[in-house]
Amino acid sequence: MNTPNPTIPPGGASPLDQLADIHLPPAVPSFPWAPGWWALLILAIGLIATGFWLWRRYRQRSAYRRAAQLELTRIQAIADDAEFARQLNQLLRRVAIHCQSASSSAPTIAGLGGEQWQHFLLNSCGAKPAFTNTTLDALVAAAYQSQCPALDRQQLLGQTRLWIRRHRSQYV
Repeated sequence: MNTPNPTIPPGGASPLDQLADIHLPPAVPSFPWAPGWWALLILAIGLIATGFWLWRRYRQRSAYRRAAQLELTRIQAIADDAEFARQLNQLLRRVAIHCQSASSSAPTIAGLGGEQWQHFLLNSCGAKPAFTNTTLDALVAAAYQSQCPALDRQQLLGQTRLWIRRHRSQYV
């Protein structure tokens, strides 16, 4: 009752065993890239380089602000109110003169004094002045008088930090 199966060859090997495996196509190479990827790479490198250049330029242009903030911490340790006011006034004037040298359209700051100096400090931050009239009056009085009134140092230091951070020569 063994009837021979017509699909199986007489040697007993299955015809499926004679088939070859499926041939897969070769893997897609990751290189060379298409022109669009090269353009995207060049654009990304250009944006990174431009961003780095702008960041360095900003850091170089604002280096005087960081130096002034460091100087302000040194001035904060001065015990005498008159000397404190003189040093603070000199620091404000040096920062303003530095900005003037970068912008030739600004008025001569070195010659300003009294009301003109106060007006400059009030108007060099735009619509929101960093100083109040009372603190500027106290600063000028303490800097140029032998007997100076008591100063609110914390308020003066805070307003000076704000002025150093926000002043612009374009507002003058």
